Amino acid sequence: MKNSLYTALVMLMLFTLSCLLYTVIFWDMMGASHIFRSHTTVLETRSGAIPTPAVLTTKATGSCQHTGGCDPAKNSKSIRKAVPKPKVYEKVKGQCNTSQGNVAFVKTHKTGSTTLTTILNRFGYHKNLSFVQMADAETGHFNYHTPSFSRINELFPPIGVTKNDTGNYTGYNISAVHFRYSRAFMEALMGDGVTPVYYITILREPVSQFVSAFRYFDVAKALLPANSTSHGDIEATILEVLNLSQSVFVAHPFAWNNQLFDLGMRKPDMLNESSVRRHVELLEREIDLVLITEHFDESLVLLKKLLCWEYDDILYLKRRMQPLEDSSISSTTIDRIRKHNHADSIMYDFFNRTLWKKVSDYGPSFDEDLETFRNLLSKRLENCTAGTEVVKVARGQENVMHVLAKDASDICWSVVRMYDVIDIIRRRQGG
Repeated sequence: MKNSLYTALVMLMLFTLSCLLYTVIFWDMMGASHIFRSHTTVLETRSGAIPTPAVLTTKATGSCQHTGGCDPAKNSKSIRKAVPKPKVYEKVKGQCNTSQGNVAFVKTHKTGSTTLTTILNRFGYHKNLSFVQMADAETGHFNYHTPSFSRINELFPPIGVTKNDTGNYTGYNISAVHFRYSRAFMEALMGDGVTPVYYITILREPVSQFVSAFRYFDVAKALLPANSTSHGDIEATILEVLNLSQSVFVAHPFAWNNQLFDLGMRKPDMLNESSVRRHVELLEREIDLVLITEHFDESLVLLKKLLCWEYDDILYLKRRMQPLEDSSISSTTIDRIRKHNHADSIMYDFFNRTLWKKVSDYGPSFDEDLETFRNLLSKRLENCTAGTEVVKVARGQENVMHVLAKDASDICWSVVRMYDVIDIIRRRQGG
């Protein structure tokens, strides 16, 4: 009797333990399944197959919202319904098969940035994309207007959105105009919580950038008295300006550390080297690629890989070239200019190093890809131009412009006739 009771008790305990064990295994499998589904979603996002969240609704507007291109007649525009914007976008790493994401180009002054703008404009023109453009500016620039939500009605609407429907002024595909870097403003315009936004900019060696901006924006005329004896001698004029008080430099955008100012740092903060380095570190975290003017082709190969573009997408001709002038400046003055633009120098040196780190990370095919690009650049554009001409541009300045060759190809037209491309872009968006 006792043996039977003992056996029954043991069997009951084993049964109870088995039930508990199966329960634990069941819930563990459910949790693993949930984790697997979440991980799969991340992998899909990284591969470019971004799932559409249920909180998005659609409205037929004919807007093309991805830089990979689509049929604008069949496309629908995503309208956000209280969708929280993530702080960090999932971005594709490594190789991919199609172009992806929106592009916010923080356009700096006198760095070769117009050449890069024409590349972005041409890409968006062919893909029928929406551009961030100020409606009251001939070329769409914000210049040094502080980006502000109170002035959003001054923008052209995205394709398919009616003018003054500012609640839907979002999901722009490309920004390639001058504006001071304001992450929150650009996120609101270009982010939709789903499509990745790639931030890029370009920097130029600080001495050459300063001299170019000094000439182009006639800094001496703005800062020196009319009876100054140094006018006409570029080196003497620069030295006279460099001898002015610090307060003058703080007030003038092009007289001191112009590139860092374009990238969002306040002028008074530039006096503190620690603050400068912290801002540069912030930019490294927030900007996906900093191109370097002196290594433009290398930078474009990196850009091509980042955005998963084709070689034809990064073809270019140099833009906004100034007529050659005697600009011999002594090494002593060059040293003074570099020290004067100390904050820009810190930033340039830092991102010049990071460029070559990205080249190293690119892998062993970089040199071959660079050679392929340069050969294609020469071959594709060799019959595009019929010489150059000097033309008057803003503020009476002169630029050397390319002349489109007779019977040139369509790709030649879109590469050479940058202002025609801009005009079409603006008319598409109501300009």
